[in-house]
Amino acid sequence: MNQNQKNTGAVNQKQNPNTNRLLEMVGKKLGKDPNALQQQLAAGKYDSVLGSLNPNDSQKLQTLLNNPKLAQQVINTPQAQQMLKKLLGE
Repeated sequence: MNQNQKNTGAVNQKQNPNTNRLLEMVGKKLGKDPNALQQQLAAGKYDSVLGSLNPNDSQKLQTLLNNPKLAQQVINTPQAQQMLKKLLGE
């Protein structure tokens, strides 16, 4: 895998098994199809997601979207894992 491949969303999804779960959670909260969200986010179209949130949450999410390493750290916290399990009924 070359350096450019490491920075693509597709590779990040393979490295992060929680991506689909997170998309499901966000889609459910926003009333949007997770696959449509994934396509929009992969295309860099964040407006549909960010516009559905209050300004404070929108800014927090935008910060995470601009920093994949930080997003990964947040997703891997025990609190986030517990919340994902609760929201997804596991």
